[in-house]
Amino acid sequence: MPAKLKAKRDTQGRANFLIAVFLMLSVILSFRLFTIQVLQHKEYKAMAQSQYWNLQEIPPSRGNILSSDGYFLAANKTAYLLFAEPKEVKDPISSARKISEIIVSSGHSSEEFAKTVSEFSEAMSSKLLWVALAHNLSLEKKEAILKLGIAGLGFENEPVRFYPERNLAAHVLGFVAKDQNGQDTGYFGIEGEYNGDLSGRAGRVVQELDAVGAPILVGGYKRVDPINGRDVTLAINRSIQYLVERRLKEGVEAYGAVSGSVIVMEPFSGDVITMANYPSYDPSNFNEEVEESTEAGRPLVQKRNLAISETYEPGSVAKAITISAAVDSGKITPQTTFVDGGPAVYSGHTIDNWDGKHYGTQTIIELLQKSNNIGAAWVAHLIGTQSLAKYFRAFGFGEKTNIGLEGEDTGTVREVKDWADIDLATAAFGQGISATPLQVLNAFNVIANGGNLVQPRIVTRMVGGGGRVIEMVPKKLKRVVSQETADTMVYLLTEAVSGGESKYFNIKKYIVAGKTGTAQIPVEGKYDPTKTNATFVGFLPESREFTMIVRLDRPSTSPYAAETAVPLWMRIAEDLVKYYGIPPDK
Repeated sequence: MPAKLKAKRDTQGRANFLIAVFLMLSVILSFRLFTIQVLQHKEYKAMAQSQYWNLQEIPPSRGNILSSDGYFLAANKTAYLLFAEPKEVKDPISSARKISEIIVSSGHSSEEFAKTVSEFSEAMSSKLLWVALAHNLSLEKKEAILKLGIAGLGFENEPVRFYPERNLAAHVLGFVAKDQNGQDTGYFGIEGEYNGDLSGRAGRVVQELDAVGAPILVGGYKRVDPINGRDVTLAINRSIQYLVERRLKEGVEAYGAVSGSVIVMEPFSGDVITMANYPSYDPSNFNEEVEESTEAGRPLVQKRNLAISETYEPGSVAKAITISAAVDSGKITPQTTFVDGGPAVYSGHTIDNWDGKHYGTQTIIELLQKSNNIGAAWVAHLIGTQSLAKYFRAFGFGEKTNIGLEGEDTGTVREVKDWADIDLATAAFGQGISATPLQVLNAFNVIANGGNLVQPRIVTRMVGGGGRVIEMVPKKLKRVVSQETADTMVYLLTEAVSGGESKYFNIKKYIVAGKTGTAQIPVEGKYDPTKTNATFVGFLPESREFTMIVRLDRPSTSPYAAETAVPLWMRIAEDLVKYYGIPPDK
C-alpha cells in the first residue's frame, strides 16, 4: 500500500476516534445535566437553599384539652425561649459565661457547664441576625438574665405542657414528649390521637446568607408567626371522673385486685362521661419507673388505658347478648323453660355451672338470676353458630369502637368456620371470646337505648384559630335489635339484679338492670379457678342517665363479681344519683 494512502487512512482513523470520544463525552455530559436539572432538581435546589438560607423555628402553643364542664385537663404554662441577635452582643465569651451560670443548675458537672459556655459563645459570635440559645426557661431565670443587662438578648414566650389535675383522667389524656427529631409529640390517649390538631404549626425566622454564611443586609429576612393548635373539649365530666377514680382506687385496694377499670357512658349519645383505670400515673412525669408493689403484686404505674387496650374474656355479662339474640330471633321468651339436669358435654368437653349446682326446670328469668351456664349453652344451640356470631359482631364485639383514643384493641370473635359445638357453648357465657371493657359497656348501651349501636364519643368539639368550631356529632351506627327486644331485655336484666346473686349489695332506693360476669383466666392453656376477671355492667332503667361497667382484674378477697365488682358498682352508682339528682324510684 502506498505510504501516502496509509498515512491518510491513519489520520482519518484518529479523527473518527476523536469524534467518537467527543460524542460520547457529549452524551455523558448531557445525561449528567439532565439528571441534575430535571431528575434531581428538587434535591439540588434544597442543597442550594440550605447553603444560602438559615431557618430558626418558633414553637406554637399546643391546644388545650378541656373537660365537658370547662375545666382544663391539659394546658400550657408559659416558659421562655432565650435568643440572641449576635451583631448586637459586645462580648460573646463573657456573656456566655454569665448566662450559663444562671441556666445551668448547680447539680450539673463542670464539663457540662463548659460545654454550655462554648455553645452559647459560638452562637453569639456567629454572623446570623437571630439565633435561639435556650428553651423552656422559667420566669425566674428570665428575670435573672434580664438583670445582667446584656445587649442583643431577647425572649419569646414558649408554651410547655402541663396537667393541672395531675393524674386525673391520665389514661384518656396521654402525654407529650420529644420525638426523635426533638419535637414535642403526643403519645397515647387524646394527646396521641389528636396530635396533629393539638400541635399547631411552628413559626419561623428565615435569613438569607452569602457564600461565607453571613447574613445579606439587603437580602431576605422573614418572620412567620406560629399557628397555635386547636383546643379539644371532651365528654369527660371532671367531677364524676374525680369521684369515680377515688372509688376505683378504694375498690382495687380493698379487694386486692391487680388493676381495675370503670367507664360511665350516656347510652343514647354514646358520650363517655368517665373512663378511669387504677393504677394510674402523672402525665407530667411519664418517665416514672414501673415497679411492682411488694404487698399485692400490683404495678404502681400503669400507662396503658386498660379500658380500651386490654381485652379479656368477659364471662357471664355476655349472657345478656346471647339472650338478646335469642329473643330478637324469636327463639325464646322470658317464660321459655329449659332443663338443668347436670353438667353438659359438647365436643367431648364438659361444662358446668359456676357454683356446681343444678336446678331442674328453669325459665329464662331464672337463667339470668342464677347465671346458669347450662341454660346459656342450650340457648346458644337454639340460635346456632352463624346467628350468634353475627349478633356478637352486631353488638360491637370483634372490631374497634373507633372512640378516638390511641391504643384501642379489637377483641376477638373467631371466624364461624373455626367454631366447634364447645365454642358455641362457651361463647354463650362469655368464654372463648374476648372484648375490651368499652366494647362490653357499649353492647349494654344497645339494650339501654332501645336497640341501637352508638359510636362512643369522647371528643365533643374542637376550636381552632379565629374561633372556628368543629362539632363532633353523636353517631347512631345501626339498629341491632328491635325496640321490643330491648324492652324485654331491660325487664330480664332488672329481674336478674333484684333476684340474682348480687341482691345483697343492691342500692336500696333504686331499680337496677344489669349482669355480673366472673370469668376464669386462662393460664398455660387451662383455666385457673382462683384467678378471675370480675365484671358488673348495668344502668338505672327508670332514668337511664348513665350506663356503667366495673371490671376488676384478679381480685384476691373473692373471685366472684357478686362480692367485688357489684358492691363497687353500687357505691359509685350511689354517688352518681346524688350528682345527677335522680329521685328514688322504688
